Amino acid sequence: MVTLSLAGWTVELEFEDPVLGAWVARTYAAFGTSGPAQARVRVLRPEVFRPAPGVRTFPEPRPVPGGGLRLEGEDYGADIDPKGEGATVTGEGRFPVDTVLKVMLAGHLARCGGLLVHGVAVEHLGRAALWTGPSGAGKSTLGALWARAGGTVLADELVAVWPEEGGWRAAGTPWNVGVPREAGLRVVGLLGWAETSHWEPLGAGEVARVLLLNALLPESSAAGRHHLLRASSRILSDNQTVRLIFAREPSAADVIRAGLERG
Repeated sequence: MVTLSLAGWTVELEFEDPVLGAWVARTYAAFGTSGPAQARVRVLRPEVFRPAPGVRTFPEPRPVPGGGLRLEGEDYGADIDPKGEGATVTGEGRFPVDTVLKVMLAGHLARCGGLLVHGVAVEHLGRAALWTGPSGAGKSTLGALWARAGGTVLADELVAVWPEEGGWRAAGTPWNVGVPREAGLRVVGLLGWAETSHWEPLGAGEVARVLLLNALLPESSAAGRHHLLRASSRILSDNQTVRLIFAREPSAADVIRAGLERG
């Protein structure tokens, strides 16, 4: 068994295939915990091998009668119970496990009033800035510049955010680049390219349009969409909204540090 702590949510994974279990334990080692689990996932071998597709796409979680969610891909299937506290995955390799964990974490954050956001989050002096946007917007480039400057990249694929008394928290997740660390969220924004780096105030409405497209919706339903709109509105009203215009050189890190120190 493997027990993980993701943004304060703990989940225990039980693997029928010990080789896959050992591989996941190594891959997620930084997020391992010995604490009690809030949720459990069973990962089963498929009875019939089905080859993985050449291109992976994230499935849309489908509500099922009686509650719960069903996830399906060409080579796997998974069921999540109505409370998001248990799941069964049938498939091979890491992708089905990652997929179910992402949906379950997004569901946990939704129940806490938060979101799982496709973006890059960096930390300085206990304060975090989150930038979101589509692939190619510059998120990974910015994360690499920040890391080379000695800064902490909380995550550069999926960032967990949730409300706390007096503000919001942002935490890293294990996908792509991420660390088991959290900080107080202060800034939410978008990215742009230029020859010199600076950041500028940006209307919350413009950020909202992009944020809504880059938050993982754990359930495609009226209730799920209502939560997405409500949480996005709260995040943007409680945090500074900016556009970071940056060049591919160290000045970008200087601009971020100065912005977070002001915040």
